[in-house]
Amino acid sequence: MPTTQTPSIEAEDLEALQRRAKELAAKAEALNEAYTRSTWYRFALVFFPVPFVVVLLRLDLESWHYYLAGTAYLGFSALLYTYDSRASDKCDEAVRAAGRARQAYELASHPSRHAGSS
Repeated sequence: MPTTQTPSIEAEDLEALQRRAKELAAKAEALNEAYTRSTWYRFALVFFPVPFVVVLLRLDLESWHYYLAGTAYLGFSALLYTYDSRASDKCDEAVRAAGRARQAYELASHPSRHAGSS
């Protein structure tokens, strides 16, 4: 025997799922915007400091200084690449979580489409 509370509980659950999907989508969008803004700074940190110092001091550098500068350049590049990869993975995971939440809401809001297809 169906109760009258079931539709209101289902409606509350749907509202909670929809709210969760919207929150996760907003969080993913904010993470992507922050990532995009900070990528330019990381890009500049890779390509500017060490080459600038080498060009600035090129007349005063000895041969072993170039090896040191090359090693520093590769080290900074690897470090910033690792940091960027982690930030990118974090953004990707947020987008996937938002997609899963949206899909859960859509499946819950239209059960007749999915149950009646057998």
